[in-house]
Amino acid sequence: MVVDILQGVISVFILLGFAPLFAGLINKQKAKLTGRIGAPVFQPFYDLKKLFKKETINASTASFISRISPIINFITFIIAAAMLPVGFWKPLISFNGDIILFAYILGLSRFFQILAAMDIGSSFEGMGAAREATFALFAEPIFFFTIGSISFISGYTSLFDIYHSIELNNISYEVFIVICSISVFMLAVTECSRMPVDDPNTHLELTMIHEVMILDNSGIDLFLYQYSSYIKLFIYAVLEISFFYPFSQKSYLIGILIFMVGAFVLSFSLAVVETITSRYKMKNIPLYLLFATAIGILNLLIYTFTK
Repeated sequence: MVVDILQGVISVFILLGFAPLFAGLINKQKAKLTGRIGAPVFQPFYDLKKLFKKETINASTASFISRISPIINFITFIIAAAMLPVGFWKPLISFNGDIILFAYILGLSRFFQILAAMDIGSSFEGMGAAREATFALFAEPIFFFTIGSISFISGYTSLFDIYHSIELNNISYEVFIVICSISVFMLAVTECSRMPVDDPNTHLELTMIHEVMILDNSGIDLFLYQYSSYIKLFIYAVLEISFFYPFSQKSYLIGILIFMVGAFVLSFSLAVVETITSRYKMKNIPLYLLFATAIGILNLLIYTFTK
């Protein structure tokens, strides 16, 4: 029991340590693809260190909601990371039905971030909060029609069991898993405010969703929000890479190698998408999300009736 808890804690710390590195790898590859040298891969760590040392200043109109939201946001992502099926042992938090808790613990972080954005009293941040709430309505079904479809087929309701039930041993199931991974990729792009849904590097009013909600934050609060965004991106990266069976291998070395290759390929894919695509118009984003949902539904139906 103690060993299992210790292994789970180690997994969480590994995820927390590698999350900024994964974001830095994406930024580095984006720079290379556009012919620039770019910031070093460890730049997110430097940015977090700088933010940690800065003074936190709260708006005069802000209530306690704005003060507790960054902390709750950070804690929820740590809990979500503790539920991930990464490693060769069970995660720190794992039980039947934890797939529901996982989905809504992420929803809780969004809820408090939206509340904090509205708490400031700025119409600018309120606009971003409204957009975030609207697109979340379309994004959540993608999760349940992709990860949920594997749960339906495997008969498991725990993330660890769902992912460890994946066996790429027949062509129809392999196609099913690949299409599920495409849906989750589209979900990750949306939830992590990446191109073409949102631009993480812009401060233009007409194109902002996530960044506009944290414009009035500084110091430790901004540190927590920024670190949380890195963790969230890496959480979806782990969900994506785990489709390809890295930690169900008999050899630890092969499993770690598959995970590292998968992380590099995924970071490169995100960099390519963000380099060659432009920001969608707001009215087109729900169509993009509905397309991802439709892929998940059709994939489940096709596999169910053809297997």
